[in-house]
Amino acid sequence: MHRAIVLAFLCAITALPAKAGELCLACEQPAATYRCSVEQPSQKYSLGGDLEREICAKVLAKQGEHQKCHLTQVPEGGACEGLERTVTVADYQRALSGSDESTYEVGALETARRNVHDTWLCVTSMFKDC
Repeated sequence: MHRAIVLAFLCAITALPAKAGELCLACEQPAATYRCSVEQPSQKYSLGGDLEREICAKVLAKQGEHQKCHLTQVPEGGACEGLERTVTVADYQRALSGSDESTYEVGALETARRNVHDTWLCVTSMFKDC
């Protein structure tokens, strides 16, 4: 009984209509369908529709190891029957770089914090741990 309820719930979630700002994408090799939305970098700026489509297609193709992803048209009043995914601009940068390495660089504030911490350890150990 519980399995039937859970299965019905999962089917209902995947068949929800695409919300505003969501794109329906179909990917090939292996085949999959996604409802994709791009996390906006700030409220002040918004990404355009073409850019959101490009970001979703590249990121989902890379993350899902698909050969290609493209936008699919959903009929009026229809539902995009795909898994919901939210991607960021950082995910897009990683997908374009061709490697899974992080693009994070230590900032000046973090470097200063580490230097102060190391100096404090040196002073409190009476210059034995420098």
